[in-house]
Order: sequence, then structure tokens, then C-alpha cells
Amino acid sequence: MLLYEYPPKLDIHGKQQKAIHDLNEHRKMKKNMYKNLILAGIIFVIGFFVSTVIIKVLLWVIALGNALTALLLYNVSALSRDTSLYTRIYDDRIEHCQGSAISKKHTYITLYYSDITESYQNNNGDLIVHLKHGYKSIAETETKHGKENAISQDNTLKLKFQDTKAKLFLIENLYEEIKYPHKEYNIIEDEEDEDDKWDPLHKHGL
Repeated sequence: MLLYEYPPKLDIHGKQQKAIHDLNEHRKMKKNMYKNLILAGIIFVIGFFVSTVIIKVLLWVIALGNALTALLLYNVSALSRDTSLYTRIYDDRIEHCQGSAISKKHTYITLYYSDITESYQNNNGDLIVHLKHGYKSIAETETKHGKENAISQDNTLKLKFQDTKAKLFLIENLYEEIKYPHKEYNIIEDEEDEDDKWDPLHKHGL
């Protein structure tokens, strides 16, 4: 049974609005990228006219960093508009497609909860999943030479979510199925309410 789906199904009006939004966002990020690349070029040229070697190298490093940042931000923005990415959460499995902002490769995943022995989040917010031996789950990355297995040799799989709500849905509602550590938080009751509860005089209206 399907429990959660991303992207949500849109009507014709919704699709038109999304297309307009994506087009405007694309133009904005492309304009910003060109601005940063031009700025990086100016800084790089200025470096040629500086006599001090340390400052010259520093300017070139700043120019290179600025150019790489501009390209990376543009690629991340393009990935957020990638219509081929999806997440479908079922009661027994996850069907998921994730992309890479650098390599622009897509990884297609079918992950069964019964294969999971442990899951947690890394510092980047990715969901790391450990699978049992003899798993039936599939994770394949498309390359120019065909498909490559995306599950590491130690049976570890990394899930990157374009839709944060999908990850939160898993953690909050299916933590037992994905073997995710669940924290029970103690409910702190108001001290005044606690006193009223045990005060026999208060109980009788005295």
C-alpha cells in the first residue's frame, strides 16, 4: 500500500505553475552563475598584475573557489528541478530515485524494510542504511557503461532525499521498519498541575 509519494500528483494548473516557477528559478540561478564566473575572471586577471607571489596565489585561489562555488550552486539548483527524481514509500518497501549534483548520475533504489538491520543519518542529513546478507533490495546507478551496484561491499546504502518530508515521514512513522533509533521524550507536567492532582483539599474544593 502506498503511504507517501513525491512529487505529489498535480492537476494541469498546478503543473503550469510549477513549470513557470522552475523556469524563473533557472533563469535566476543562471544569471547568478554568470555573475560569479565574471567576478572570478576579474579576480584571476588582477592576480597577474600583483607582484607579491603570496597575494597573487591567494587571488587565484579565491577566483578558482568562486568559480567552483558558482558552478556547484547552479548544479544543485538544477538538481532540485529534476523531474525524474521521486520517492514512493510503501508499507513494505521504498522506491526511490536520487541524483548527484556533481556527476549528474541517477540512482534507482528499491529498498525492502525486511533487509534493513540498522539505519541512521550522517552529518549531511543522508539516511545511511545497513542491509543484511542475502538482501533482495536493489540500488543501481546509471553510467555510460551501463548500471553499477550502488550498495557498498559492506552492505551499506546511502539515501539522499530531494524531499525532506519523505525522510521525516520514514523516521517518524516507520522507524521500527527501517530500524531507526527512536527517542522517547519524557513529558514534563506543570508543577502546579502536579500539586493540584495530589492535594486532597483541592480535590474537595477546599
